[in-house]
Amino acid sequence: MKQEEKSRKSREHILEYAFAEFAEQGYLGASVNTICAAGKISKGLLYHYYADKDALYLACVEACFQELTAALSATLNAQTVTPDQYFDARLVFFAQHPRHQRLFCDTVVNPPRHLLRELKACRASFDELNETMLTAILEKETLASGLSIPDAIAQLRIFEDCVSTYLKNADLEQQQTDKHNQLCRQTFQTMLYGLIART
Repeated sequence: MKQEEKSRKSREHILEYAFAEFAEQGYLGASVNTICAAGKISKGLLYHYYADKDALYLACVEACFQELTAALSATLNAQTVTPDQYFDARLVFFAQHPRHQRLFCDTVVNPPRHLLRELKACRASFDELNETMLTAILEKETLASGLSIPDAIAQLRIFEDCVSTYLKNADLEQQQTDKHNQLCRQTFQTMLYGLIART
């Protein structure tokens, strides 16, 4: 086996067990020792490819967002997308990839503060896709007087941050990802159409 191929397989093996550990335990609860023991990986090998726990976590988060973004891009069409299609596509992906769902939620709801800049870079493509789809959805609607699409998207992000903060402070560990998705969907619908039905 060529060295390049051996290195690729070693990285994949490490990431497989690291991804599982971070998905199950979150950044704070994850242990490099547990990753090494579960995958029969020497610490020397792990640190040869990843400088520390932070580097390993970021590699897993980057893979998570890349795979999510690729799946959404293949499913959604900006010309025809609706709010329900947008959230359904996310839920379908997460139903098929529960570890991705848990890692995504941990990253969104409880990100390590010292890695915020790096995490923003990891999710840049996902955020760009989000903005494209939200823009496409909002362009089909009549916005309130004086409100631009960038302003509306900024407000939606503020509301989503409020949902994330609520979940972070609530005792919803087992249900927080589903709750996060549900509240984001409800918040988006409320932002678009309001709380009160008009006759």
